[in-house]
Amino acid sequence: MSRHFHTTALVAARKRIPPTVKLRPPILPTINNITVKEDHPLWQFFHDKKFVRDQSEVAFTGRAWSVQELRRKSWEDLHGLWHVCLKERNKLEREIYIFRQQGDNPVGGDYQKLNEEIHKSMWRIKQVLTERDHALKNAQKEFKVNGDQYLQEFREKYLTAENVETDEWYDKLERLQQAIFGIPELLDADFKVDLRFVEGVKYIGQLKFDRFAEQIGRTDLAPLRDVAELYTLFEESASAEGVAEACAKIDEYRENDIVIPASKEVQVVQGFVQEKLESLEAE
Repeated sequence: MSRHFHTTALVAARKRIPPTVKLRPPILPTINNITVKEDHPLWQFFHDKKFVRDQSEVAFTGRAWSVQELRRKSWEDLHGLWHVCLKERNKLEREIYIFRQQGDNPVGGDYQKLNEEIHKSMWRIKQVLTERDHALKNAQKEFKVNGDQYLQEFREKYLTAENVETDEWYDKLERLQQAIFGIPELLDADFKVDLRFVEGVKYIGQLKFDRFAEQIGRTDLAPLRDVAELYTLFEESASAEGVAEACAKIDEYRENDIVIPASKEVQVVQGFVQEKLESLEAE
């Protein structure tokens, strides 16, 4: 059967190719005759788009990040640094492999030293993230016992602080809403709102209003009527300008004379979150 197929295919090929056409040997693909787009994502794994760096270009002059330095970085910075380290290690591992295939041994050179220091940084990033995870779990356990007292103390410090429009206070609010109420900085399409999330929205929204309402001359809105108004405040920035914008939206909302009952709060906030995600996707 295979002989018959081979013969048939050969005859068909002879019929398709005119006898006057001279066939040339196939061109083997090499680095010199392959064109790659300038924006190809795999270029991320090549230093300056070079197939391999010369050993003289890999100057080992740095050191690994220390645990103390990493502890001062945010979650986002640590995850970003991890991916930078991962890509750099991929570059180095590929280059080391190529040199070994060629008979060279860069193990004792700058390639391997740099690779080891980056590896140290990655392990230390994991250590810091593990520490934060344990701290978060411990804080959540303690909050179940002393939560109300902690929130009251935080509220008093926030309302009496000289200036809360600072990076330090913005970070404190983000950590509070994530650790205590499970509100992440970024939401994905599958996120589900629960009662804990709603309580966080109400606490943060009221906190912002109480801090800035008198400063911007909007104490006339007190008391805030429902979760829709509190969510409007929660969504805006923790600043006088942000609260002023939220209050203007609340004015428009009150023209409809609708008040959200407690039984509908989770459903309503889920709708707000979904609308926000859809608007971000449209942009």
